[in-house]
Amino acid sequence: MEPGALPPHHLLGAFEHVNVCAPMVRYSKLPFRALVAQYNTHITTTPMILAAEFSRHPQARDAEFSTNQAERGTFRLPSQHTNRDVVFRGSLVCQLAASEAGPLADAAELVSPFVDGIDLNCGCPQPWAYAEHIGSYLLRQPETVRDMVRTVKDRLGHAYCVSVKIRIDADLRRTDTLVRNALHAGASLITIHGRTMHESSASDPVHLDAVKFAVDCANACGLQTARGTSPHDAWVWAEDGGSGGRAPCIVNGDIWTNDDAVEWRRYTGARGAMSARGLLVNPALFAGEPRTPPEAITRFVDHAMSWGLPTSFLHRHLAYMLEDRMPSRAESIYFNSLASPASILDWLSDAGYV
Repeated sequence: MEPGALPPHHLLGAFEHVNVCAPMVRYSKLPFRALVAQYNTHITTTPMILAAEFSRHPQARDAEFSTNQAERGTFRLPSQHTNRDVVFRGSLVCQLAASEAGPLADAAELVSPFVDGIDLNCGCPQPWAYAEHIGSYLLRQPETVRDMVRTVKDRLGHAYCVSVKIRIDADLRRTDTLVRNALHAGASLITIHGRTMHESSASDPVHLDAVKFAVDCANACGLQTARGTSPHDAWVWAEDGGSGGRAPCIVNGDIWTNDDAVEWRRYTGARGAMSARGLLVNPALFAGEPRTPPEAITRFVDHAMSWGLPTSFLHRHLAYMLEDRMPSRAESIYFNSLASPASILDWLSDAGYV
């Protein structure tokens, strides 16, 4: 029997311990998404894609998005509603960045047949993004976010999964306003990164109390409206079908182990846990592996060679995965100096990975 195909919000509503791969510029492309899906990552996300360019230019679409039938994993989890194990296919989400509703809806319409959900980036902290009125600029533009979510839902249909990824605000009242506007516009789920736009993942800790506040804000809305979910599908998956159910949330930030994911979900009340840097270092993180298994490196290289990945991206991915497996600093420096696919493959062959 074919595994069931669930959109992300139903997957989060039907199962506990849902794991998510974050959108990562340059990194969360097809070969890496397929790899993490083999290690208990149930939802994967494309890198952030600029909606205006994607909707206007075929070259941008070819460069920024690719998928295939093999990239989504197949999983078996106990349903919290039916008391039985359910086999299901993982979900793929396309993250888009936009400053206006029209280009966002145009891009979403083009990519929607090939993915299971659309995510609006409201968290990218890069100065260039803020200057373009995308990403974290939208954190204090709740009406704009409301209009964008509503426009995409109207274009794709109210049953289609449309999510919003945010950062917390230093003024949590603004976070509350943003979450409420997104959900009342029909957002199917909210992902919350536990840092402000001014904080760095490298130097600032994640604020789990603020994430919990945002989750509580979403719960207080008390709705997955007919705009946010499909009553028929919700009935199939034992959700309440838009009669007051809570929109699910995902916690993001500083998840380095599967134990972190379990604890972050428990503490914040989020339904899902999203990792970025943790998965780069260890793509098998959510499978409970303490570090990247050798076979994961082999699989990644196979995916990259079969489906295509720029050499620089391949090299950086492998450098992250091999970081704690290098026998010496000198060997690490040598590996980082490799510049061609042939030299990288030769090194991997000598090390026994391919």
